[in-house]
Amino acid sequence: MPINKSCHLPGELFIGGMRIIIIDPHNHILPYWFREYLANRNRLVVVRIDAHHDMFHYNPALPAREGRDAFEYVSRLMPYLQGYCQEKVNEGNFTTPAFHCGIIAALYHFRPRDNRMDAYGRVSGSDSIGEPTTTERRGNPRESKGKRIIWDENTTRLQGRSAKTFPVPEKIGMNDFCRDMQDCILPIAVGFDLDGLFENSDKGSSSPDEIINDRLERVRRILLSVARPQFICLARSQTPRSYIPAEIVDRAQESALNLIRKVFA
Repeated sequence: MPINKSCHLPGELFIGGMRIIIIDPHNHILPYWFREYLANRNRLVVVRIDAHHDMFHYNPALPAREGRDAFEYVSRLMPYLQGYCQEKVNEGNFTTPAFHCGIIAALYHFRPRDNRMDAYGRVSGSDSIGEPTTTERRGNPRESKGKRIIWDENTTRLQGRSAKTFPVPEKIGMNDFCRDMQDCILPIAVGFDLDGLFENSDKGSSSPDEIINDRLERVRRILLSVARPQFICLARSQTPRSYIPAEIVDRAQESALNLIRKVFA
């Protein structure tokens, strides 16, 4: 859907010919990842700029693959996927199905507040190394929830319990990230959650503009290290609950768009 002139509502726009997708709950990015996988016929490297890792698991299983090759299977999933991402997953666990279906090769999570980069797998040319793996299991026999997509504890080091289990990432420095991006020949998608620029917990600590500008300077280094992405997704994160104050989100979004223009236009 076209975006309105204020660029504040969910929709799409183009900056320097590159597509910018604006969503509200971050889990709505899922169909875009799957479409990009089909368009490129290759796995994606995701660079996430976010206050949260969104790597929890315990998602409802997707329809069975039934022997189809990967691209045919994903193509047949597409009509189902919109409802799945809106109704079956949430803003904290939507990444797991993308790893499960082989859509994501590696994910780099940058936390602007902490100036920290975590890697869930590392890209190596057209391949990846050490990405977390998933499996499926049936829920508690007393539940009627069917199978769930979970991280595979036999192949992936995990932290946390129950539905809030997530893979233990590799902490890497900026030089490592830059080398990985220089070596990467896979398509890249950037996911930019605006709570990475200002969180609810930041209220009252300093001037919002100072905090946003300081974190944008850190984000600038990340964007400059990334070859031109296939698209950038901005998540406003106002529903089902607000992760960035409603009175700040428009300012943060305009600031993020201005940085994208400076880097990529």
